Amino acid sequence: MNMQNAVVEGLVIVVVVGWIMYRQTRWSVLDPQRLWRGPIILAVVGGVQLKSMADIQINAVAIVMLAITAVVSVGVGLAMGSLSELRWAQDGIEARTGWLGSVLWLVLLVVRIGMDVVAHIEGAAVVTSVGVILLVVALNRVGRGLVLARRAEQMHLVAAH
Repeated sequence: MNMQNAVVEGLVIVVVVGWIMYRQTRWSVLDPQRLWRGPIILAVVGGVQLKSMADIQINAVAIVMLAITAVVSVGVGLAMGSLSELRWAQDGIEARTGWLGSVLWLVLLVVRIGMDVVAHIEGAAVVTSVGVILLVVALNRVGRGLVLARRAEQMHLVAAH
């Protein structure tokens, strides 16, 4: 990887992380379509990025690291969804993850950085790719989305009674 690619990848990561952290602290209408749009876009872009890296080999260490990262990502997403605040508003249900969710987000980032360090040492370069990072973010958003969708459905059921 050359320096220009590293800078571009770093900027992509900062933009995605910054946007998600900003959005987590803001109340926003819980729109089912929008809830899944972000993870789908991130997964597609991450998959395309990985596909363009055909020369990278995946070894057993990389597979284990990818599995651990995926489990942590989904787990943090589920926790973020559980910690999110929901409220009724004029346009429907609004949600925000808040600062505690942002702390969990930072925990996920620390795990990712740790995995990158180990991946470099172990020769598992695929783990450090932007494609994998975007897929990790997508998995996190899916975990959060699953919990929020379920909680919103429960609020609708309670309101109907």
